[in-house]
Formats: sequence, C-alpha cells, structure tokens
Amino acid sequence: MAPVDPKLFKLSAPAWRWVIFAGALTAASTGATIALGLAIGTITAQVLGEATPNWTLFALIATAAVLVRVACSYALVRFGQSAGARVATDLRSRALRALALRDPRTVDTAHWRALLSVGLDGVAVYVAEFLPALVAAALATPMALVAVAWLDLPSVAIAVVTLPLIPLFMWLVGRLTEGHTERRLADIGTVRGQILDLVIGLPTLKAHNMADAPSEEIKRLSTRHRKSTMEVLRIAFLSASVLEFLTTLSIALIAVGIGFRLLGGHMTLATGLAVLIIAPEIYGPVRQVGQKFHAAQDGVVAATEVTELLDKDAGQTPNSTDTTSETVEEVAEGTSSSSVHSAPTVVFERLSAPGRDGVRPSELSAIAQPGTVTVLAGPNGVGKTTALLAVAGIVHEGLEGSVTIRDGQRILRDQDLLRRIAWLPQRPVLDAATVGDNSRRSLGQRQREALRRELADDTRDLVLLDEPTAHLDADSAQSVIRLLHARARRGATVIATSHDPLLIAAADGVVEVQSR
Repeated sequence: MAPVDPKLFKLSAPAWRWVIFAGALTAASTGATIALGLAIGTITAQVLGEATPNWTLFALIATAAVLVRVACSYALVRFGQSAGARVATDLRSRALRALALRDPRTVDTAHWRALLSVGLDGVAVYVAEFLPALVAAALATPMALVAVAWLDLPSVAIAVVTLPLIPLFMWLVGRLTEGHTERRLADIGTVRGQILDLVIGLPTLKAHNMADAPSEEIKRLSTRHRKSTMEVLRIAFLSASVLEFLTTLSIALIAVGIGFRLLGGHMTLATGLAVLIIAPEIYGPVRQVGQKFHAAQDGVVAATEVTELLDKDAGQTPNSTDTTSETVEEVAEGTSSSSVHSAPTVVFERLSAPGRDGVRPSELSAIAQPGTVTVLAGPNGVGKTTALLAVAGIVHEGLEGSVTIRDGQRILRDQDLLRRIAWLPQRPVLDAATVGDNSRRSLGQRQREALRRELADDTRDLVLLDEPTAHLDADSAQSVIRLLHARARRGATVIATSHDPLLIAAADGVVEVQSR
C-alpha cells in the first residue's frame, strides 16, 4: 500500500476525519513552536541587554505556546488511539463480511486469522502514529521552513540541501525491506494454524501415542517466525539509527553556521536562538514518518490485502447454485404442487464438487421434501458437508450439476433463501452476548443450545444440520432426533449429514453420498 491509500479513506470514514483533525492539531502545534522560539530568543536578548525589556508580553507568549503544544500532543495521542481502533474494527467487519461471500474451501483461514488479528492491530498504529507523522511532514515542515527563511536565509539553505537526504534514505530502506513484513505475517498464520490443528487433534494424536510427534515441526515453524521477526526488528533499528544520525547532523550544521555568524556579528542572539528552536521542526516530522512507517508495516500490509479483498468482492452477493435443467424443474414442480407444506423442496441433480483429493460429493442426486427428515449418509470425507453448504449457498465455486430450492413456483435465492434457513454446523459458535460465556461448555452442550435456538424460529423452515448428534450421548441423541421430527411435522424441510446409526434409522429418507 502506498503511504496514503485513498481506498482506505474511502472504506473507513474515521480515517479521513482523523487526518483532518490531526492536520489542525499539527498546524496549531507548529505555530506554537515558532512563537515559542521567537519569544525565548527575545527574552534571552532582553536578559543580555540586547533588546528593550518587555518581560510580561513575551513570558505570556512563551507560556501559551508551551500549553498549546502540550494540549496538541495529548490530543494527538488520545484521539489517535481512538481513531486507530475504530478504523481497525471497521476493516475487520468489512473483511469478515466479504470473506463470508466466498467459498469456504478457497479461504486460507490461517492466513486471514493472522491478518485480521495481528495485521489489523498494526492498522491502529498506522492510523494513530504514522498518519499524524505524515500530516506533520506535509504541514509542519513547510511552516518551519518559511519561518526559518524569514529569520535567516543561510540556515534555510542548509535545510533545503540536507532535508531530501532523509526521504531518500527512507525510500532505500523501503526497497531493501520489501517483502519482509509479508513473510512475517505468513509465518504467524502458519504457526497459529498448525497449533490450532494440533489442539483440535490432540485426542486423536494421544489415541495413537503420537502426541509428541509434531513438536519438531512446531519448533521449525517457530524458528522461522523468530527469524523473520528479528529481520523486521533489525531493519527498523537500523532505519531509526540512520534517520536520527541524519537529523542530528543536519541540525548541527545549522547550529555551526549560526555560531560562526554570531561570533562575526552578522546575526543577533534573538534570531539565532529562534532559528535553533524552530529548526528541529523541519526535520523532526520527516524523521518520524520513517520511524513510524516501519512500526506500522503490519498494518500497511494488512490494510493492503483487506482493501484488495473488498475491491474484488464489492457488490457481490452469495451466488445461487441453481442452474436447473428441465428435468429437475419438472420433478421439483411436481413434488411442490402435491405438498400441503409451505417449506421449500430441495432437489440435487448430479451435484459434484471437485476438491483437492478428488470429487466430493460425486454426482449426488436426491430430493428432500417438506415435512420430512432427510439424512445424507456416508463415511467421513465423501462430501456430505459440502453438499449441505451448497444448499445454503455458502459453497458455490467449482460446483457441477445443480441444487434447486423451490417454494411452490418460486426458486429461492440469495437473501430470500438465507431468511428461510436454520443452520447448525458441526462445531456450533454461540454468541456470548446472548447466551453468556460459553468457553466452558462442552461441544455437546453447545450443540444442544444451538439446536434449541435454531429450531425455535418456525419461519426458518429449511433446517440444515451437520452431524447434529456427533457430540451427544445416546439419550441426548434420541432427544435431538425427536426434536427434528417434531420440527418436520410442523412443515419444515430437514436435511442432516450424519453417520450416526440412530439418526439414520429414524430418518424419513437416507441418501448415500459417494465420492471418486
């Protein structure tokens, strides 16, 4: 992403509002610094008898200038942190909505988990620290240059010659470090994804006496992450040191020139002191841009990917999976017209979903009618969940064949379909805001609570469940089966994936899902 990406400001209103506010604060702070330099220079000259004493006026000016600078510095930190947090939250929400429109099979969850957590945390730094530094470089540096030029032309000549060295070095370091932050974020995502997979799979690993087997891989990934992090930190330290050296050297050259002219009587003490106080305002903002840019690199990379994601998916809605042939339409129409239920009829016709390990499912054909419980059965990995996601419109890329969801003569798509679906995934996620802290609930408890909430709404008459009895004991499973049948009797179309013999035996229809 460029230092200032217009797309970021278009996506997040707090970003551009903050830039305008930061500009006003910067201008006020720089003006106060110029006034402070003039006041201190004049007061010093009065003390040494080089000017007519007027203590009260210039003391008040100096005091007011200090108070303004303190207030502006506080406001930049206080409101910058708030603006950064709002922008990061805004981008997270937009990115999650965009990812929800994608086929889950195509989403790199480990990468986006790192990007939307660690990466967008850096956006807060980018907004709160880097953008104000950039605004300061655009406003404070020219204001200070004009003030110094008004006071002393030789000093501003030195500044004009030495100032370009700082952005030139920043550009060189940027070219040198290109790609380091991307690799660091990728390493973070890989490590987190691997650790999450291990935590989920610990029971299986323990059952096979392999709990210690992945330790070497974790060590390898952690070492790679440590090395990439140290590379970024080393470059940031080098950049900060060189920028500090260039800034100090440039101010020293101005100070030496002022010293020689004071000794030669070519400059008054008041002017010399004022220039020395104002001169750091020429270099300081430009130096801060370089320092803060490296601190905000995670945010820059994350914001770039998020803006690209939102550009790509702008205006998209979940694609319909309905490319229905005449045969399917006739079948669906017949079943709908003969049914007294208002729930939709779901028709699979030769549905296939090519994946990494083959076609799963392969040429699935079936009908799920209102008032019935239909089970998609088969071993793990044959594509039962993919077929269920295709019904919900969550999986749509790369599908062959068709899925039709028909309510009478009307084919349900997009929002009309989503409003009718009650969805229960294999690992349900409960909203802590409505059910309280669920971190200590077992998977079975989460399953039952999620099922209770989904079945409570009779307007959602297409009930899709992924292994609804997987985490339950036999008695609880029988209770869930009775609930599903009760919901079907009230007119719903119930489709579940399962390899539970209890649910398969109790189903109104069983479809064997196959793969190849």
